[in-house]
Amino acid sequence: MNLFPFKLARKYVFSGKNAIEVNVISWIAFLALGFVTACLFIIMSVFTGLESVNLQFYSNINPEIAISPAKGKTIQSSAEFEKKLNEILAFDEVETLSKVIEERAFIRYNNKNHIVTLKGIDENFNQIFRLDTMVRIGDPLGREYLDEIVIGTEVSSRLSLFTDPDLPVQLYVPKPGKGLISNEEDAVNKVMAFSSGIFFINDKFANYVFSNLELAQALLNYNEGQFSGIEIKANTGDLDKLKRRIQNIIGDDYQVKTRQEIDAAFLKMMNTENLIIYLICFLILIIASFNLAGSIAILILDKAPESRTLHSMGFNNNSLRKTYFYTGMLITLYALIFGLLVGSFFAWMQHEFSLVMVSFNVPFPVKFTVQNYLITIISVMGIGLLVSWFVSRNAKIKEQAH
Repeated sequence: MNLFPFKLARKYVFSGKNAIEVNVISWIAFLALGFVTACLFIIMSVFTGLESVNLQFYSNINPEIAISPAKGKTIQSSAEFEKKLNEILAFDEVETLSKVIEERAFIRYNNKNHIVTLKGIDENFNQIFRLDTMVRIGDPLGREYLDEIVIGTEVSSRLSLFTDPDLPVQLYVPKPGKGLISNEEDAVNKVMAFSSGIFFINDKFANYVFSNLELAQALLNYNEGQFSGIEIKANTGDLDKLKRRIQNIIGDDYQVKTRQEIDAAFLKMMNTENLIIYLICFLILIIASFNLAGSIAILILDKAPESRTLHSMGFNNNSLRKTYFYTGMLITLYALIFGLLVGSFFAWMQHEFSLVMVSFNVPFPVKFTVQNYLITIISVMGIGLLVSWFVSRNAKIKEQAH
């Protein structure tokens, strides 16, 4: 194998003291590609960190398994249905289950109004998701007083409501049915409740109000055995297998979904965001690669006399083209290594010292993954290969060599 074109390319990368203009162009190409490489890696690491944090906040609060009616909005319990639930609860992979009601509602307090999502929970819910540990102000939801609620931070802000054991809030939902409405009582169901605490989970739950299951049933005119779904805490990694077992028992009148299926829309949104950010960075990388094309083109012009000399000594046109191609690839490789080192350093600094903050006390998260390194390497080297090949193939080397 003839290694002379490669050795010559190493000499051409930074062409020496007598070719200042070529050196400047080569350095510009090197620094531009290196800078974009560092930015690409840092941005991807930050978005991977954000994705992990979002998945932790948004996914982990969802149950591993959820059961909902295949048709309609509610499940009506019966002796047969409770027998099936007990059979599911006897699985080794199932730790506990909780009956819940979730519905949009209108809340009013002290002449201020807001639209919220009301979620009624039973006594087992805290074993699935520790809502009691998320209460920042006041007391967690208890079973002693069934008319108590805990509210999200956005609800608290909109209503100027904190904890108030004296002045109740009013919760309203529209009554189902048809016909003319003559007064408010015909249009809505209403219950009184008292705010006992304010919780914070994430922005998604900022407009949530949690209540005991009985209060939600009273508001919606449900009977004691009526609810909208069942959430299950599992202790197995194979949720698909557990889902199939539960579906076989519960029957086709009910939908059984795993956490991944519940989060499908959110995961799709996160993947779309990541793809858009990557494409923007890739576009910037393409623009930066024009510096590489210019560097190779100017190098071809600068080395024309030397190329003629080499050609007269038996160095053919194909070898000359390989030389310029290798030169472009070496500049790309050096820029890639430089960019990854710089990007990794600043990403590590952010991870360790929280240099840039999302808010007053929340830093931008950073996560190092092999995938991000591979995507960066493939993207940069792929662009470098195409640019180097295109410029070296289309250069009029043969004419210069005569």
